[in-house]
Amino acid sequence: MIERAVVLAAGKGTRLEPITHAVPKEVVRVGKKPTIEHVIRVLKHGGAEEILVIIGRKKQPIIDYLGSGDRFGLDIYYRVQEEPKGTAHAVSLAKGFIDKSEDFAIMYGDNYIYPYRAMEKIVKFHEKKDGNGTLVLHPVDDPRRFGVVKLEKEKIVGMIEKPSMEEAQPYKRDDHWLNIAGLMIVNSKIFKHVKEVETGRQGEKWLTDAVEKMRKEKNDLYGYVFEGKRFDIGTFDSLTEADRLAQEVEGSEGENSEE
Repeated sequence: MIERAVVLAAGKGTRLEPITHAVPKEVVRVGKKPTIEHVIRVLKHGGAEEILVIIGRKKQPIIDYLGSGDRFGLDIYYRVQEEPKGTAHAVSLAKGFIDKSEDFAIMYGDNYIYPYRAMEKIVKFHEKKDGNGTLVLHPVDDPRRFGVVKLEKEKIVGMIEKPSMEEAQPYKRDDHWLNIAGLMIVNSKIFKHVKEVETGRQGEKWLTDAVEKMRKEKNDLYGYVFEGKRFDIGTFDSLTEADRLAQEVEGSEGENSEE
C-alpha cells in the first residue's frame, strides 16, 4: 500500500470567484463535506498514513479544517507555496517528505472521486505493473482544461497539458480524450524532473511536463482508466454535478457510505 501522499491545494480557484474570495476552493462543500475531506478519505483507502498538503497563501481555512489529521486516523502536514509557480514546483516542495526509494500518491485538492474505495484497486494495479508510475485517467469531451495522454494498451506513450483543440487531435481516442484525473502514483524519480520543467504559457510549471520528461527517460508509466465518477470542482458546472452526486450518495446510503 501507499503510506505517504501529497495533496496539491495551492491554486487560486479563479473560476469559482466570487466564492473563492471568501474561502479556498478546497473547502467548498461537496455534499456534507469540504472537497479536501473527500480527497483525504480517498488517499486513506490507498493506505496513506501521512499526508503532506501543499497550500498557497491565504489558505489557512484548510489547516483550520484538517488540523493534525488525528480525527481522520492519520497525520497531516503542511508546506506553503509562497508564489503561484505551478504544480511541478508545488510537488518539488515535498522532496524532504518522501523517502528516496518510496512510491507515493499525488492528488489534487479540488478532486471529487466516487467511490473512495476505488483507490484500493488503483494501488493494486500500480503494484502489479511494477513501473515507475501510474496515472489515473478519466474520459473527457473537451481536453483544453486538462492534461491528456496517449495510451497503448495500458502503457502511456505521450501526454500534453491543457492543449488547444488542434494540439489535442493526435491524443483523441474514439470520441473522447483520456484526462489525467488529478491522481497518480509515482516514485521519487519525479523530483529530478520537476526541476527540469520550463515555465509554460501561463507562467507556471506543470506537473504533467515533469511526468512526460520522466517517461521520455525510459521510465515505464501506466494508465489506469477509472470507471467511477470524477469531478474537478474548479468550475461551477463541475461543482454542481459533484454536489448532486454526493447528496444522492449521502441520501440513499448514509453519510459514511463511502468509507
